[in-house]
Amino acid sequence: MRLKPRNKLQARNPVALSPLLHKSGVHEKDDVDIARQRQRRNTRQTLKHTDWFELDEAESMAKFD
Repeated sequence: MRLKPRNKLQARNPVALSPLLHKSGVHEKDDVDIARQRQRRNTRQTLKHTDWFELDEAESMAKFD
């Protein structure tokens, strides 16, 4: 009975770890993206919960004063 040949482990690509390509480091960009998403979500929430009719009435009353 013949044994199956084992899978050989593939060597890591040294170019992928090159500091010149700025790879394999901590992804700082993700933190910025998450902060932007939070800010955009908060803006949408405040706009969604704003009573636009109340603001419009206040502006029109200020014009008459």
